[in-house]
Amino acid sequence: MKKLKALILLVSCINIYGYVHAQDSAANKTAEELFSLSLDDLLNVVITPSKLPQHEGSYTQKVDLIKSEQIESIVQGNRNICELISKLPGTSVSVLSRNDANWGTYGGIGPKYSTYMLQGLPIDAFVDPMSLDNNIIEQIEVQRGPASVIYPNYLSQDFAGSQSPLSGTVNLVLKDKITEQKTVLHSSYGSYNTLNEQVYHQNKKDRLNYFLGSSYEMSDYTNYGIENSWLNMKKSPEYRKTKLYGGITFYPEKNEKQKLSVFCNSTWHSGDVGRVYRQFDNRYSTLNVGYEILLSEKLHFQTHAGIRSYRRMQQESRYGVTDTLNSNNGVNQFIVPVDISIAWMQGSTGSLSIGADYQGAGYETWSDPLKGFQIYGNKSSAYQTGIYLQEEWRPIEKLTLRGGLRYAYIENTIDLVNGNNPIDKRLSWKKLIWSAGTRYSVSKSLAVYANGGSSFSAPGLKSIGGTILLSDLGVQGHNGQLPNPDIKPENGLGIDIGTDCKCQNTFKINVRGFYYMLRDGIIDNIVSLNPSQTQSINTKSNCKGGEIELLQMVNSTISWYANFTYMQTNIENDLNPNLDQVEIPFSPNYIGNIGATIILPFGLNFSPAINYNGGYYDAISKPDRQWYKPGAVVNTHISQRLAQNNFYTLDCTLQLYNITNNKYKMPWQFQNTGFSGMLGVKVTFK
Repeated sequence: MKKLKALILLVSCINIYGYVHAQDSAANKTAEELFSLSLDDLLNVVITPSKLPQHEGSYTQKVDLIKSEQIESIVQGNRNICELISKLPGTSVSVLSRNDANWGTYGGIGPKYSTYMLQGLPIDAFVDPMSLDNNIIEQIEVQRGPASVIYPNYLSQDFAGSQSPLSGTVNLVLKDKITEQKTVLHSSYGSYNTLNEQVYHQNKKDRLNYFLGSSYEMSDYTNYGIENSWLNMKKSPEYRKTKLYGGITFYPEKNEKQKLSVFCNSTWHSGDVGRVYRQFDNRYSTLNVGYEILLSEKLHFQTHAGIRSYRRMQQESRYGVTDTLNSNNGVNQFIVPVDISIAWMQGSTGSLSIGADYQGAGYETWSDPLKGFQIYGNKSSAYQTGIYLQEEWRPIEKLTLRGGLRYAYIENTIDLVNGNNPIDKRLSWKKLIWSAGTRYSVSKSLAVYANGGSSFSAPGLKSIGGTILLSDLGVQGHNGQLPNPDIKPENGLGIDIGTDCKCQNTFKINVRGFYYMLRDGIIDNIVSLNPSQTQSINTKSNCKGGEIELLQMVNSTISWYANFTYMQTNIENDLNPNLDQVEIPFSPNYIGNIGATIILPFGLNFSPAINYNGGYYDAISKPDRQWYKPGAVVNTHISQRLAQNNFYTLDCTLQLYNITNNKYKMPWQFQNTGFSGMLGVKVTFK
């Protein structure tokens, strides 16, 4: 209670002092001027740290920026948006296949401790990076370090359960202000008989900005399981993926003080897992609606709402000389996130943000054992609400202080667990979360910063009830997650400290250290490889590490980057020596990246990249865990301008993935498919 009072007093004092001493500075743009500028006009403006446009250096957190023109030159061998950030420090991307999610880690503590957002509104970190299209993105903002106050958990009950922004958050910022009319047709063909077709159009009419597009990809693909894996593929795992999306941004007034935005996306993903009766049919839908208004030079109001719908179906069959269908199984999840906030901007001295958010979720698993009707396994609903405030205060020109609090309430209503009535039908939790940070600019070229924050996450129904029965442990053909009705909620703590150094505005050296701790951390432990089975358990775990990053823009032709991250993870379990003093699953000991972009005068764009992963364990049981070492993956993007005039441009594109054909093994008996390439032609009409 004393800590709570101290935190409230700290935030209150910062706000009061900021109000008394608020003053405008000629060196800073007014709020109206700042909101009237587009992201193209301000190269280093980000929104994520405070939900307000801010220049680099005015916020305490470490934020990476990947712009749309950079996205085009990043190779995505598995068609996953997560791969776009794999070159950043501390990020270990482990996408199992083109048909599966990313199970990598962020800051060394697992895939569910860095949330994903679409225009500041939460989305699923496992599903939506497979569903959304690159063409919708204006820029990606990756905040490293705790972000648990102004952004909530994502109330998913699927995959690894609820997702919290303890180690950071990834914000996909949509295109809003269209500066030029453009229509793009892109057709490519490559390995595994893969055909990809894309069409995209954007335009502006008066104060209405809009974009729309579609993509379609079909492929025979190839076996992505190791020899004698539980996947037991007999044929090429064919798939078809279709995306249809569109967005509008409307400014009711010429001064653009108001903004209304709408975005929608639908994805259909179907195919099979290499057997006649192992078909899947997944359908994902996303809707975002937002409204912002600058009430005065000091007050900014915004609200957002969305719909996230996930429907997955896959068949289970009996492997043999002839494949025999056992059942059709599915997962349905529906989540509605809403937020509202108001920011009071105190001139050059800071801002106070106050907001509230809500999420409602429905989750169910079902099976049709060829009897003509569906049987529910797990069925639940949940909601969470939160209120928060955050103050950013700049008492002097070179110093920024930040403090914030969030009160969160979560309630789960469980109707069925593995087809049976639950022991506890209703579970609820409430928690106070804090965050604080500081940044000091020693000079124009050197700044130091430090941040800290807490997090809280309730167990999802999949962690509690699993997807198979406890009696299915070790039974062949019964693949899935075992239940753990005794699972507890988890509490987290994150701290980072670092320096940003610029040399002559063209060369940057960034150094950052971090520490994360989870009490009763929920970890998915692999208990069987064949059948493929996992179970969620509670542990006390921590990760400490450091990263160094080098970036240089040599000239208008050449730029390059290099970074290295070292991580040391540990799990404590006093009750079971086999689970004590072991590493966090999927967390590598070190990661390295190096890459460059070369743009030549005759229209050639060459972007090689190397990612190196030092290796990780798949589980925490000492006798049963396995070590995986992905090693180096070398990718290259090449494009050549073939023709250009006032009406169109014509480019030839080549994407080469895993050039060294490194077919490294991954957890759950998956395997990287090795080298692949895509050759395409892109026509852009102006």
